[in-house]
Amino acid sequence: MRRQARSLDYTQRVLDLIIVYAAWSLAYFLRFVLEIGGDANGTEASFYFNFGFLLLITSLIAFKNSNLYDKMRMEIQSKEIIAQVKANFIAFFAFLILAFFISNYRISRIMLLMYFLISTGALIWSKIFFRKLFAKKPTRLVFVGNGKVAKEYYDKLSASTNLEILFWVDPPKDIPSDIKIKDQLDYLKLERAGLDGLVIGYDNHESSKGSKILEELKEFIIPIIILPDVSFARIGYSISEFKGQPLIYLNEPNIKQFGLILKRIFDFTATAIGMLLISPILILIAFLVKTTSKGPIFYGQVRMGVDGKEFKMWKFRSMVVGDANTEGWTVKDDPRVTRVGRFLRKSNLDELPQLWNIIVGDMSLVGPRPERPQYVEKFRQEIPGYMIRHKFKAGLTGWAQVNGWRGDTSIEKRIECDLWYIKNWSFFLDISIIFMTFFKGNKNAY
Repeated sequence: MRRQARSLDYTQRVLDLIIVYAAWSLAYFLRFVLEIGGDANGTEASFYFNFGFLLLITSLIAFKNSNLYDKMRMEIQSKEIIAQVKANFIAFFAFLILAFFISNYRISRIMLLMYFLISTGALIWSKIFFRKLFAKKPTRLVFVGNGKVAKEYYDKLSASTNLEILFWVDPPKDIPSDIKIKDQLDYLKLERAGLDGLVIGYDNHESSKGSKILEELKEFIIPIIILPDVSFARIGYSISEFKGQPLIYLNEPNIKQFGLILKRIFDFTATAIGMLLISPILILIAFLVKTTSKGPIFYGQVRMGVDGKEFKMWKFRSMVVGDANTEGWTVKDDPRVTRVGRFLRKSNLDELPQLWNIIVGDMSLVGPRPERPQYVEKFRQEIPGYMIRHKFKAGLTGWAQVNGWRGDTSIEKRIECDLWYIKNWSFFLDISIIFMTFFKGNKNAY
């Protein structure tokens, strides 16, 4: 069964790449041969077909880094389909950026739209088709262990997979009543049973029980699935190896290098274009700040960024200067805020100089908001998990901000949102937060 699953998995990966190139070729045929969308005076066919190979590479990397296959298959189908749409969008977006920089020719926008629609539809069909193939035979498992990890794994599997539990040894109290319970394992019988896996799941404080079973299993050819208890990994974990030695990295953002590169490219490109487009607005705001109150145009404040590195974050000055200004967060009707500053803060326009921080790499468009070092030292003693947020580059906007947790609001809720964002990061989530910022980003801003 496991060998059959690996064969199907490999076939699906190959088919998805065939779908990508076939969709690109079909889009070319529809646009330049049938001329759907109007008269087409296209570039030579070789130009488009060569670019199809670049699209294959970006798709291969994006699909692999999105865990679309073996890991996603255990999820519900709707989540698998959403993941496929996101991965195809990321691959398509990365392709557009690369094509923009390496080509002097302009690729047909109608053809690009056709490709994205055709490929997305075909890739969704691929996921549905292979899900049905995998579901024909049940996954046969034996569970051992009363850990929370074992029950969670069972719940997720039973909700999305054709599952057959032969029996459960040392189960938690809340397993379904129809599951057979046994007191011990007969390893010889299990070896002949054709299992897809013997699942061992104990929490950390009972890990010795799992170790004892593993010691007994070393002379048997039974497929083993170990469920490690990583409940203390607040933002995720990753598994690697060094010279054959398995390594588990805890509380490191579970983001592939390709994702970080794509995020940085998007930050730089979108910010540079945005600064050029809004330069008249920047000049107007600078003029209003300078002429309506005494003091400098910009206000620089030291903040703590990724990996605890400090940097100076820039804003348009929105408060009075001198003795009238005191330390502390702003509150409603704060007397320190100028008339122009009140509008700038309410509309988030005071944050625009941070676009420069993004250009130079101190910040990202989306991420946890950076805090002043003196508050960091205070909060790290009071709020569990506070420092973990500094594993990710600070942002101009973030998940906490679009949910209203900014200014004089709950720090605990803000950190909860920051950690959720880091743990669940995706390029699609960043795009969503950017759009949400325009509609919800001014909540609790004074």
